[in-house]
Amino acid sequence: MTSWVLTIDKNYPNHWDIAKEHKLWDMATARPIKGGDVVYFWVSQYGFIGRAEVAESAVPLSGSEDLPWTDDGERQYVSRFRFGRTADAGAGRVTWTEVQENTGFRQSPSWAPHTDDSVAETWLASLFRRTDDRDAADALFDDVDDAAEAVADLGRDLRERTLAQVKVRRGQGRFRKALVEAYGGRCAVTGSTTEEVLEAAHISPYRGEHTNIASNGLLLRADIHTLFDLNLITVVFEGNNPVVRVSPDLREDLYRALDGRSLAVVPSLANVRPDRALLRQHNQMCEWIRGRGNGRAKLDLLR
Repeated sequence: MTSWVLTIDKNYPNHWDIAKEHKLWDMATARPIKGGDVVYFWVSQYGFIGRAEVAESAVPLSGSEDLPWTDDGERQYVSRFRFGRTADAGAGRVTWTEVQENTGFRQSPSWAPHTDDSVAETWLASLFRRTDDRDAADALFDDVDDAAEAVADLGRDLRERTLAQVKVRRGQGRFRKALVEAYGGRCAVTGSTTEEVLEAAHISPYRGEHTNIASNGLLLRADIHTLFDLNLITVVFEGNNPVVRVSPDLREDLYRALDGRSLAVVPSLANVRPDRALLRQHNQMCEWIRGRGNGRAKLDLLR
């Protein structure tokens, strides 16, 4: 048995959820992955997010297969393997330096390092929990949004509502706490400090617990959060300066005054600042912004 590490583009961590659904992985570079091997999936911003036990060896793609991925043809996939049992990463995150120290890998994860060493495999496996061994809260609700709806449903069985609250606390609770700390308890856009109305906003939509990281979030006042989710407010980069942009459809002076302002709060630590690539994706959802700006600023909005 060989243990492999394959990388998932940081812009598409949702590909792990797609892989679990379809029980397959497509590779842009052919690797001699065989049935019985184990593959660990690594995302640069998150670390390990998934583990899969290979059921069918990698085979070339003919080009006629259906591709379930959401990267819109950015890659040309050349081979596919299928897998059986999967596991999600546990709560603790490890650095690549720690991985190298415990496995003997010398290459970066982008080089698809692999090993036949049983000690390394044991250590890697210890970082994961089987997805089919999920507890009752995880098994009952697919994601935090489903759980939140259950909490609001007073007609739900009391036990289900309790489990839903557990699910919400686990996901949004830790995510919000990380953002409150990163932004010093202030709304990133307005600077508001009333903590009771500050919410954890995902830049890229929630796709599982691995998307609950500070660089995929903004701490926003509740109304700003709603407008951000509706793509009526976004954040663009003008050079290195993150700037608030407001849709022309928002005519209230309260919101118009925010247009063109720099973010009120930018985290001091680089690893918790909002990710530029994810913000660009959000910009592209805001059709009203495409005709705005000029020169360098306009390029930064859309590229």
